[in-house]
Amino acid sequence: MAPDTEAPPAPDPSAPPSSDTVPSTLMKQVNRMLTPPADLLEWKDMPQHLQFNPYVLTGYRPLQGVKGCLSSLFYVHNETINILTHGIPIVYILATVPAMMPWEKDYRFLSWCHLVGSVAPWCGSFVYHLFMNLENGEGIYYRLLQLDMLGIWISQSFGALPMVTATVHCLSSPLKWLLLISYSLLCIWGLYKAMTASSPWQRRLCFLLPFSMRIILTLLRISKLGGGNPSSLTHVFLQDAVSAVGGVIGAMHIPEKWFPGSVDIYLNSHNIMHVLVVVAVYSMHQATIRDIEWMQRAECGGLNYTSTVNIDSINASHLEL
Repeated sequence: MAPDTEAPPAPDPSAPPSSDTVPSTLMKQVNRMLTPPADLLEWKDMPQHLQFNPYVLTGYRPLQGVKGCLSSLFYVHNETINILTHGIPIVYILATVPAMMPWEKDYRFLSWCHLVGSVAPWCGSFVYHLFMNLENGEGIYYRLLQLDMLGIWISQSFGALPMVTATVHCLSSPLKWLLLISYSLLCIWGLYKAMTASSPWQRRLCFLLPFSMRIILTLLRISKLGGGNPSSLTHVFLQDAVSAVGGVIGAMHIPEKWFPGSVDIYLNSHNIMHVLVVVAVYSMHQATIRDIEWMQRAECGGLNYTSTVNIDSINASHLEL
């Protein structure tokens, strides 16, 4: 007869997990979220309107309803980086930028322009990338794409108005209003082109005229004929130059053109472009803060408008984002 053996005690379900179990469970959850699910599709499986990058071969979400699109926030696919790089700035900008802006009467409009212009491209792009695989068909997809373009247009038009206003701040009134109205009309033209564009290149070129006018205004600042805080000039240049570089990278599909299928989930051209656009909007913010503070203190009495302003005090006073 076998000796009596005492059965091991049953685990207490109400007992808290051990210290070794918690990290193990957490790592399993992280690994699950970072591992693309098996039901993701390949480029050849997607409908034609979603086959816009032939060098990103895998990681596509199947066509889904609204609930399925929302659930894709919690697993990795080839739009995850695009969603996060625009979703996170929305929260951060809304939490920090309003406290930095001068909301008194004279600069309330420009402060709203900057706040809306800073957050609008992320809102449109976040919604577009999250819901681009909706099962409702190509028509809904192009409406989402128009929403994305609208957000970019708001940033290019309203977001740039503080810089434009600072540049013409000390010009004669007729010339000042001529330049402001001209820029506004070019932005309206850009909106029309953005909403009616039928190809990727048309969408990229729809902001060419406002972009060109901002270059002319930047040259005015360099020549000292235009106003603005001299310390913001680098950021004025970077806000357009960095986004232009991102646009070129996106248009040329670099680096996935060289390594098809190797950077499907991260580090493809659209991911890189998104990060560069975040950098560009950061420069826009820095230029705007400095320029508005300059306009608050500037006294326009001659061609060298910066001579009547204590630039060091302005640079020391602004808040960092």
